Amino acid sequence: MTGTPRIAYLIPDPGIPVGGSKGASVHVHEVAQALAARGAVVTLVAQRVKAAPASIDVVELAPGPLPRGPEGEPARVAAAADFARRAAPVMADLHPDLILERLSLFFGSGSRLAAIAGAPRLVEVNAPVAAERACHFGLVRRSLADRCERAALAGAAVMAVSQPVAEWAMARGASSATVTPNGVDTVRFDPENNRARAAILHPALGLNDAEVVGFCGSLKPWHGVEILFGAVELLAPSRPSLRLLVVGDGPERAHLDAMAKRPRLAGRVTFTGPVAAGEVPAYLSLVKISVAPFLPSDHFYFSPLKVVEAMAAGHAVVASRFEPIATMLGGTGLLVPPGDTVALAQALDYLLSNPVAAARLGQAARLRAQAEHSWDRVASLVLSAAKSSRARGAERLS
Repeated sequence: MTGTPRIAYLIPDPGIPVGGSKGASVHVHEVAQALAARGAVVTLVAQRVKAAPASIDVVELAPGPLPRGPEGEPARVAAAADFARRAAPVMADLHPDLILERLSLFFGSGSRLAAIAGAPRLVEVNAPVAAERACHFGLVRRSLADRCERAALAGAAVMAVSQPVAEWAMARGASSATVTPNGVDTVRFDPENNRARAAILHPALGLNDAEVVGFCGSLKPWHGVEILFGAVELLAPSRPSLRLLVVGDGPERAHLDAMAKRPRLAGRVTFTGPVAAGEVPAYLSLVKISVAPFLPSDHFYFSPLKVVEAMAAGHAVVASRFEPIATMLGGTGLLVPPGDTVALAQALDYLLSNPVAAARLGQAARLRAQAEHSWDRVASLVLSAAKSSRARGAERLS
């Protein structure tokens, strides 16, 4: 690529709306913005659009309403095929220098679109999509999903969010894999830039003079938020000012609501409910210690946005001990065994009892986020990987 690169960013997954608040939508938005800031001309081609990022062209190829659950699978298969059909003339018209494609369920047509566009293709892999879907939501058409996944990865240059994901992609046929963890807008999450909003939120949420521990993210079963509730429950008798702020919403909310009514937790837990992505930094500025209490897993592959956002906010972070999280933190947080309520309580108690040590960890975490995890750095890695892909001829275009 020479001059101003033109990038077509394909989002074939209807569950990732452009401009949405879920982590995947935030990732897409931030990568597109960072690429544009580096001078690229970015066009997002997606099935769903809630709000278009500033200065980014968006092409919406909406599939219409899709049923949820297993009964929605035929509709999703058809939507993926329809997306490929409708994206073909878009690619021909755009004639991009690079296609950046997010690996998506039931979509294996990226190489054909790249051939139509006459452009190299870089596949963004954030998870083993079919296996994740099957594990957490059920997947009746698993064999079809696997075939589409292998077609998407065959011979492709891959940008993977973690080393386990990179190794998985290579085993599925990728020609190369560059590890590119999730990033963060370090300016937007700077606590100094959120003081005014925090001054309003503190009293509104009843958190004045409280020791605030926080969780931020979607309330999914594997996030292990009930372990954090248990840790706060253990600490409650000795820490009367301890409060837990839960920023976000999700399928575990009803279960956690019930837990919050337990005697030792009553009055200590504040749920924000759904929060727009632009408001997350202000809520995080209320927190002193952020927790990522993932449950035990034999195949942990995530690059958690919640961790790097907490780092950028200058928090001391306590997280489950998994290699991708340890790499992300680089020694700037505390790691505890996954699912261990007592160990988590002990780590929280140590940081709450040693505010100087907690502040030092938070400062070190923010510096690391600035140096290693900015979205600008992610964009630079995308552009470098794209250049390498073209130089190696990672995909044969016809």
